[in-house]
Amino acid sequence: MNKSYLILSLLFLFIYSGCSKDDDLPESNKDGFYSNTLVNANPSLLSGTWSIFQGSYEGNLVDIPATYQECGRDFFQFIENGLYKEYILTTSYECQRQITDFQWDLNDGIISISNAVGQSDEMVITELTSEKLTFKIKIDIDDDGELDILTLLAKRYAPPNDIDLYSYTFQPAPVDSSDDKIKFTWQPYSGFYEFEKYEVYRSINGCTKTSAELLATIHDVSTNFFIDEDPLAQDNICYFLKIYNEKGLLGESQVIEFFTEYLRPTKVGFSTVNPSNTEIDLHWQPYQGNYFSHYEITVRNYTGGTGSGYQEYPVKIINDIETTSYVDKDPPYLMDPVYAIYSYDIFGNRSSEPYTNENVWELDWSRPEVLKFSSIDLISIDKDQPEIYLYGKEKNGNYNLIKFNYQNQQISATANKVPDLMNSINMRVYETGNGKELFFPQGNGLAVYDATNLSFKYKIVPQRSLGFYDFVYLGDNLFAFTDSDIIYTYKRFNGNLEYIDQKNHFSTHFGSYNYHLIALKDKQLLVGHFYEPNSYKFSISETGKISEAEIVNIPIKSHYVKNTFYSAERNYIINLLENKLYSTQTFNLKDSFEKPYFPSGISRNGNLIFGSNNDPEWYPENETIHEKKARIYNLTTGQLNTIETKGYPLMLFENSTGQIISISSGFKRPGLDQSMPKPDIFVEVVR
Repeated sequence: MNKSYLILSLLFLFIYSGCSKDDDLPESNKDGFYSNTLVNANPSLLSGTWSIFQGSYEGNLVDIPATYQECGRDFFQFIENGLYKEYILTTSYECQRQITDFQWDLNDGIISISNAVGQSDEMVITELTSEKLTFKIKIDIDDDGELDILTLLAKRYAPPNDIDLYSYTFQPAPVDSSDDKIKFTWQPYSGFYEFEKYEVYRSINGCTKTSAELLATIHDVSTNFFIDEDPLAQDNICYFLKIYNEKGLLGESQVIEFFTEYLRPTKVGFSTVNPSNTEIDLHWQPYQGNYFSHYEITVRNYTGGTGSGYQEYPVKIINDIETTSYVDKDPPYLMDPVYAIYSYDIFGNRSSEPYTNENVWELDWSRPEVLKFSSIDLISIDKDQPEIYLYGKEKNGNYNLIKFNYQNQQISATANKVPDLMNSINMRVYETGNGKELFFPQGNGLAVYDATNLSFKYKIVPQRSLGFYDFVYLGDNLFAFTDSDIIYTYKRFNGNLEYIDQKNHFSTHFGSYNYHLIALKDKQLLVGHFYEPNSYKFSISETGKISEAEIVNIPIKSHYVKNTFYSAERNYIINLLENKLYSTQTFNLKDSFEKPYFPSGISRNGNLIFGSNNDPEWYPENETIHEKKARIYNLTTGQLNTIETKGYPLMLFENSTGQIISISSGFKRPGLDQSMPKPDIFVEVVR
């Protein structure tokens, strides 16, 4: 077998060191390696720690000095369980040693030293006392290919205590995205004294050793890590290590700070998510990690990634780690909702980022109230029936025109011909001499639909104008149209419009679509523009003739969507951008109000103003302060009433039975005409 490092180092000394006479060692016997064997050598005397002080070869004696005086001597140990260990100094830096293990066996004074593969060398004992060991070994000293006999004198040796090479290695284990525990590692003790224990401490107040508690006492020398099973719920926690051997405290580490924000709780995922009527039954795997605090169930309008309008809201917090199911009895007003589940630790860390799709479940399900529209561009309200007419883009990207009954939450009609074009003029429902009809602006004319079943009838076109920016029905089959220069009147005969009259209005052209035509009672008309401080008023005769224009002090502050509100009963027009009421009798400022900040409708008698405080210019995201509240302002009392709603109110109106109706969204959105990741528009009764 390969010679031990100890024997090789002795060989080096014999070759390069001077020799002297010493009476402690007998001369080597060249004639017999096994001569003078102490056949009755006591193994209990052999056990322990020894160091070689002298060697003899052919009468030449060599003193064996310490390899590094500051570190002590090389030495070896016979251990009672048959383990033989050599400790050879390799460098004076931190007195590092190479430790080699062999097996030993004593028979009739001959020690066999063997390695793991069965190779062995012999040591022949010639003298053994409690303090002295003399033995012979074979080694080729003169490099002639023949083994020579070398006699060595070893004495009991008490090494100095180990240098602490371990406590400074105490450090947090590297943390990655899957780590959910506070773990520290260190280099295990490998000294030559009997190991006693490791002690791990945790500071209680701050990062000091004076206020620390003992967390663990570890007696297994090979253990090189510690996990805090029950840490303090803090952002940073401090720990340190002490190491003991049979001589006592070998060393202790500095206080090491652990930052808990870098931990990530073990991920959890759904096992099943099942809808049942208007409830969602959710099941998930139990949490298997450390430091559990709670589960959080959320609902999203997206599966993963980030994008415009992506939102996520909490559904339920569950603090019991054993609970692995929950029934959402109030699922969102959202088509194909996406449920997500997170686990949290006591430090507030979440298992997954909100933009991942690893912890989600997308349902092919929706509340029956939710419309298929991802955006709605035009709305017209039936004044007599619980129905509204909607034109917008559906989930599949196609546009559609429907009539929706919000009382039974059913589509009562779908257009047999979807309009090809849409402009800034809203569609309108009128009771005419041809029955109830829906008029949908289409390029240079109006597409006419039967309002009962939305069957397309024909298109009527005002021939005198190449195009128009607004229109109104005046009754008796009279229609008025306006462009950027002129107001026109026509008499309708089924599918034809017969020209009657025209008058000029604004001479300034702004090149936009912000012209607004409002029909007042007694066949009066207002023409306004967003950038004009005044409006033009006209009177229309029974035959459709137009009076000369009159300038009145009413600014019509309406943009592309014609949503200025007029109350014939209370004789006012609301300037929506400034929340100001102008009289249609005196044509002066009549009143103003602060809230709702964003009005979207008025009552049938004009006494109530409906709206919300949700700014349509807000970018819809989790943190946006939209709220599920409708606000109703009473012009008579000056009181503001706030009502909780199921969704975010976007447009409110009063129907023929006095109910206040809201077209709402289940998630935040800037307006009905803005597309969102998933359809979430529905109609609710507010009061």
